[in-house]
Amino acid sequence: MTKKTTKTASRNKPVSRAASSAKTKNARSSAASSRTATKSKPAKSNAKPATKAKVTSKSAPAKAKVAPRVTSPKIEVAVKPVATTPEKLPGFLGLSAKYASSASARVHIIPVPYEHTTSYGKGTTNGPKAILEASQQVELFDDELWTEPFKIGVHTTDPVVVSKVEAGANDPFQSIYEAVKPLVDNDKFPLILGGEHSLTLGAVRACSERYKDLSILQVDAHCDLRPSYDGNPFSHASIGYRLYEHLPQPLITQVGIRNVSWQEARWMETESPKINIFWARMQDKWNFNEIVNTLSDNVYLTIDVDGLDSSIMPSTGTPEPGGMHWYQLMELIKHLCVRKNVVAADIVELSPIAGLHAPDFLVAKLAYKLIGYRFALELGVTKKYV
Repeated sequence: MTKKTTKTASRNKPVSRAASSAKTKNARSSAASSRTATKSKPAKSNAKPATKAKVTSKSAPAKAKVAPRVTSPKIEVAVKPVATTPEKLPGFLGLSAKYASSASARVHIIPVPYEHTTSYGKGTTNGPKAILEASQQVELFDDELWTEPFKIGVHTTDPVVVSKVEAGANDPFQSIYEAVKPLVDNDKFPLILGGEHSLTLGAVRACSERYKDLSILQVDAHCDLRPSYDGNPFSHASIGYRLYEHLPQPLITQVGIRNVSWQEARWMETESPKINIFWARMQDKWNFNEIVNTLSDNVYLTIDVDGLDSSIMPSTGTPEPGGMHWYQLMELIKHLCVRKNVVAADIVELSPIAGLHAPDFLVAKLAYKLIGYRFALELGVTKKYV
């Protein structure tokens, strides 16, 4: 673009070349210069032409004023942005229309690239796209369930756009609520791909209207029980508190926790809320049936990927050492899906790292394994896998 502007400017300055640049005059005719040198007297006596030269130089600025008017429209046209259509995200797993139809699919993948309150590493807005792209490489046959879970039908919706939710919002994350509500009411299974963790509130609002006993299983490195963080009660660091506050019969079980503030600890000691914490430092002694038994019959599952150990999940904004590993998480989800009615779920806080595909693929496979466990019986799985 800069080259084009320079070229246009030089094309509109030939009038002032003779008056302002002796160098250019010499370049045009060395012979004329030599003749002028020989007839130096007539050149001196010709004062009127010199005056003309002055007039010419006076008139040059006037012409220079015209030049920008000629070039300016050209520059403006050159930098005018070209309108582009919104990027179309790939469907989860790249399924054919037969299995990806919104009408027949039991599972609806909802991408929500929301990111407004992340407090350390950024990039969760790119999470849904990275997961969907990685899902194209996931093998469709599940060797554990010995079936192809995608046959339950998996539809990918358009991304849900959410404006920043701040203090005073009457209907927080309303667009997510509106996307999830009709699915839950019609016995579909919404699976949200985030995006930062604060978006969970919109989905839980929709689910709790149908399931009054709704409880939450939260896989996370952090309690997220601050009433507000950085002045925003709808921060990703406050989602646990907001969910507890919103549930008709508050009940949350948190697994993998290894980061809590003294304010959160004091609140739990003072209020004794119905929040069961299974600390990551005690994971060798976890009993998955015991964990699942703390929940009600109807459960919303929310998985913050930082609940996993940072050695297998570095692509997150707030990584913590000492987290869960792949097969531990698989065992937890299996027991949950066998014992409880999982009505909806989300996987959040993936912040893709350019050139590092393993974490993106991990989340894509996690989503597919979750679908398999959730619909194992409906898929005809009779082999004991728990």
